[in-house]
Amino acid sequence: MRADLIRTLGFIRKEFVSVIRQPRLLLTLVVAPFLILLIFGLGYRADPPLRTLFVVENEEAQLAIDRQQLDEAFRGAITLEGTSSDEDGARLMLDNGEVDLLIVAPDDPLEVIQSGEQAVFEVVHREIDPVLKSNIRLVARLSVDAINRRVVADVIAAAQEETETVEDPLREVRETSALLVAALESGDRSEADRHLSELREQLEAAETEDPRTDDLFASVADNLGTTESDLLPSVEENLDAAESEDVEAAAEAARELESSIGELEENLSAARQLAPELLVNPFRAEVQEIDDVPTQPGIFYSPATIVVLLQHLAVTVAALSVVRERQLGLTEVFRASPLGSGEALAGKYLGFSFIGVVVAAALTGAMVGFGIAIRGSLLSYALVIVLLLLSSLGLGFVLSGFSKTDTQAVQFAMITLLLSIFFTGFILPLQQLLPAVRVVSYLVPATYGIQGIHDVVFRGAGIEPAALAGLVLYPIVMAIAAWLVIRRDFDAMG
Repeated sequence: MRADLIRTLGFIRKEFVSVIRQPRLLLTLVVAPFLILLIFGLGYRADPPLRTLFVVENEEAQLAIDRQQLDEAFRGAITLEGTSSDEDGARLMLDNGEVDLLIVAPDDPLEVIQSGEQAVFEVVHREIDPVLKSNIRLVARLSVDAINRRVVADVIAAAQEETETVEDPLREVRETSALLVAALESGDRSEADRHLSELREQLEAAETEDPRTDDLFASVADNLGTTESDLLPSVEENLDAAESEDVEAAAEAARELESSIGELEENLSAARQLAPELLVNPFRAEVQEIDDVPTQPGIFYSPATIVVLLQHLAVTVAALSVVRERQLGLTEVFRASPLGSGEALAGKYLGFSFIGVVVAAALTGAMVGFGIAIRGSLLSYALVIVLLLLSSLGLGFVLSGFSKTDTQAVQFAMITLLLSIFFTGFILPLQQLLPAVRVVSYLVPATYGIQGIHDVVFRGAGIEPAALAGLVLYPIVMAIAAWLVIRRDFDAMG
């Protein structure tokens, strides 16, 4: 056992020295990709504002929107460069790249709306990127919704101001109704007849002076339980009842009329006190995040970047190690020695794992230095890193079995890197992949590493069972396959 241990530990020094003697390899595999991703993360801006020109061909058109309202409607999604009345000139600016977006207003929106059609704001762009095109469509839809709400709010505000014109007639009718009730209750029939006549005159005058009063008084008829749509016939029934010889019935009818008009006054007062914006937007949504993950791309992608870099490093050095030994004939030397395939594989695992842990510590230190805290347990974080390295090394050893030259080994490593970028949740969530395509994701160790490291770094929780199972089973399967590859090389020399 002592001899086995010595031979295994000898491989640790061999692999460590072989990597240290190739500083360009480390620069190529770790430093260069890290710097590229770092620069990308620092320079990336999510949804930059679009330079926008507002086009109004008919400047005399009475638009219910101005520049300030446009800025509020688009909520920082655009940068309004100005207003133009020349659509052809504006389109030329768009073609020349001077602006990113044109918002062309309808010539006469009020006339279009009055004709029973919707006025159309044309949003013109020349983007070819599907993501940017989707963002523009979303911005256009949300902004027009905001403009519509603004217009409706203005209409409601105007209607609230106009209700002042019916307050005085309503108050006079209610006061006269109260006097009528008092006269009937006191038994003064002549005074009741005088107030009744006055009430008729007030109702007729209100309807003549402002037809809108008729609509308001129609709600009084609804409160009285009538189905007639005209104002005066509905109220006349109550007035006729008030003229009856039955004083109690007349007083009850007058009290119902007074109560209904008083309720209408209260409703109008309450409606005037409500803000138009509240009537247009009575509800709003608040998003509650259970896991408070930073939204900055540079922060979110940092842990996943470490996973991808460590996997790329481990896969590449493991594959190149076996291929180079095969090309240099070192396997024949090993075959002539007491060294066994299991000892050689264990030594490689230990040697490259040591290198990977050192690199991981350096990358993690850089991440923490940029202010990204590890919320979970450091032990869980270290467990993810170690299992990821073992999985990646096993994959590299297996890929060496399909590689005859260094170039082929590097090509396989690059293919693995590409798979890691597009199929592991590094850029897009796994849920956005079709189930049949998602099978590819589970063949790459970075898939489990990214899931596990996100749980630890951002959620501050333990590793999810599915990710933990993948991190445990993957290196076991790869280790068995790698041992078969190394054993095949040893047997081939016999």
